[in-house]
Amino acid sequence: MFGSQNENSDDTETVIDKEDNVFVMSNRKTKYPTLQLDLRLIKDLVVIIVSATAGGIIFSCLGQPVIVGYLLAGSLIGPGGLNLINEMVQVETFAQFGVVFLLFALGLEFSLPKLKVVGPVAVLGGVLQIALFMFLCGLTAALCGAKLSEGVFVGTFLSMSSTAVVSKFLVEKGSTNALHGQVTIGTLILQDCAVGLLFALIPVLGGSSGIFGGMMSMGRLLLVLSIFVTVAYMMTWSFIPRFLKLMIQLSSQTNELYQLAAVAFCLLLAW
Repeated sequence: MFGSQNENSDDTETVIDKEDNVFVMSNRKTKYPTLQLDLRLIKDLVVIIVSATAGGIIFSCLGQPVIVGYLLAGSLIGPGGLNLINEMVQVETFAQFGVVFLLFALGLEFSLPKLKVVGPVAVLGGVLQIALFMFLCGLTAALCGAKLSEGVFVGTFLSMSSTAVVSKFLVEKGSTNALHGQVTIGTLILQDCAVGLLFALIPVLGGSSGIFGGMMSMGRLLLVLSIFVTVAYMMTWSFIPRFLKLMIQLSSQTNELYQLAAVAFCLLLAW
């Protein structure tokens, strides 16, 4: 902990954990019962929401996607711009909730039968995209005198797309059920699954692990992913329909309980 220990001091106290995350101590413990409010976090959230609203309004008036305004607003107020945000760890944690809810909404939109139709195209296209980027960046690195493994590493993550950003565009354009939308969603799902597997190759590319160790790590990840998908698929026709019917019966007068249950289920599954 850094900062003054004097209760009457206005110095900011911060705590740095073992992963170098910086936490701002907004309220010191006192012997008196006080209302605990993180005013710095409240101020950060107000700045974010107001700036995102302003950015969205400006780009909407210009006929551009509002998400571009959100991104530019975040860049402007973030550490790389005006640096108006004090509690980055807490704000980034809140931001993860937004990503979870956005992808949850996308999952409600896409059609599994349509996804099966475009599956071969999405899988083949996604695999070719990743392999092509890895080959081209590896070749470029070798020609420039850099390590081949470094080029492959860069190419691997250049081939990834932001599911949150792309799905936001698809939802805004109403293209989630269109042919190109389903192909895009299928490719994004493949990339999301591939990210975990590619992370297992990082020790191999860095030279800290052998190829056998990397393959074992990928095998474990594939096993966990397969078990998760199998359990999730079984829940779609066994537990989930009964649970939702029960929530509808209990929410005959108000849908508050139904909405709360949906949010709870979304966050539990993501966690």
